[in-house]
Parts: sequence; C-alpha cells; structure tokens
Amino acid sequence: MNLVVGDVFLINFGQNIGAEFSGKHYAVILTTQVNNTMLVVPITSKKRNKRYRGGITLNNTKYQKNPSCEKSFCYVRKIREVDRSRLIKHAYSLDDKDFKALLKKITEIISNNSR
Repeated sequence: MNLVVGDVFLINFGQNIGAEFSGKHYAVILTTQVNNTMLVVPITSKKRNKRYRGGITLNNTKYQKNPSCEKSFCYVRKIREVDRSRLIKHAYSLDDKDFKALLKKITEIISNNSR
C-alpha cells in the first residue's frame, strides 16, 4: 500500500484511555512511514450546534458521494503516531486547499503552545 501525505485512511485506533480516540476513525496522513509508523490527524463527525476547537472543518460532500454526515472535523490536537498495521483502507485525498488549511492550523496550535 503506497502512502501519500494528505491521504485519508480508515484507521483502527484500538482501545485507548479516557478522551483518546478509540475504535475506527478516518485520519489524514501527515508523514509517510518511518519504521512502519506515521503521524496522523484523526477525523470525527461534526455534530450540529457543537463547537469544535483545535482543528479544521471538512465538507464531506466534497469528498464522498453519500457521506453519513455533512461535515467532519480534523482534530489537530489529537495528532498521534500509528503503526501501518492499523490502516484499514484508503478513503480519499484532501485537496490542496484543505491540506494547506490543515497545515496552517497545526502550525498555529504548535506556535501558540510553545514557550
């Protein structure tokens, strides 16, 4: 399986603790594999009337024919490393506009939290 930065995969995050992502979620690939691991940004469905911080909103109708929800949220604050064996299947690739917005948000969050 060839991995490209900006691709979105369904990933099995497994069983985790507390507010960590668990189970199957889509995620954006941020780095290609090093030692069979990569950095990813988890994606969650965006519920109406709920405020989300620390990421960007995606319009699912832009990438999927029949999405289960209209919008989703790339949760930058939940960036994590995953092993290649957690990848289930390729879903789509972010366009340049959305990927640049994601990178900008990552830089913003890291800059605001640095010393």
